[in-house]
Amino acid sequence: MKTLPLAILITGASIRKGEPSILSDLFEVGLERLHLRKPDSKATEVANLLGQIPETYHKKIVLHRFPELLKDFDLAGYHHFAGENLLECKGTRSRSLHRLEELSSLNEPLDYCLFGPVYESISKKGYVPKVSLPELGGVLYNLKKSKSPKPLIYALGGVRRRKIPEIFNLGFDGVTLLGSIWGKKDPVAAFERYQFIERSVWAKKEKEKSLFKRLLAKDES
Repeated sequence: MKTLPLAILITGASIRKGEPSILSDLFEVGLERLHLRKPDSKATEVANLLGQIPETYHKKIVLHRFPELLKDFDLAGYHHFAGENLLECKGTRSRSLHRLEELSSLNEPLDYCLFGPVYESISKKGYVPKVSLPELGGVLYNLKKSKSPKPLIYALGGVRRRKIPEIFNLGFDGVTLLGSIWGKKDPVAAFERYQFIERSVWAKKEKEKSLFKRLLAKDES
């Protein structure tokens, strides 16, 4: 499987005017993974939206809901909502988690998970964290200590640029963006301001890998 990017963008819940063009522009400026989440729409409307996006970008799109569309479009994978049975599909399989016990007992054969809210949501009023950051960091650290394969964990909820260093210091593998992009007048320009993630944070993570391995070895000795 191709290495997953550090930043995932989730679409807004409703289809907006000119969205196919906006999404194409986002892919053009460097978006590598889009979660197409349209709970306010019907399957036919989502299919119509996908049909207006150039096929060359379909390999970067992960679908939420409407698994019946997977047979009609060659997409990057499928994202499961809480409680949805795990599907066999081409590409990656992922899921959203919202409780710490779900994260700590994670044993599904997933490629990655979205966990949150980590901070107060930008797009959902009143959607606030239910666990403290130190407690969350402890669970993430223990997951990385596990000898069995674990999915990557992406931070969900309230992700702003100034929060990026703290998110990775907690032990997350990546971030998900929603309100910080779609809440702006120019979503493409807003996303471009996050492009430093791939350039600077990845370099920092690679540099710290050896330190983390030494810490694990010390714990196990």
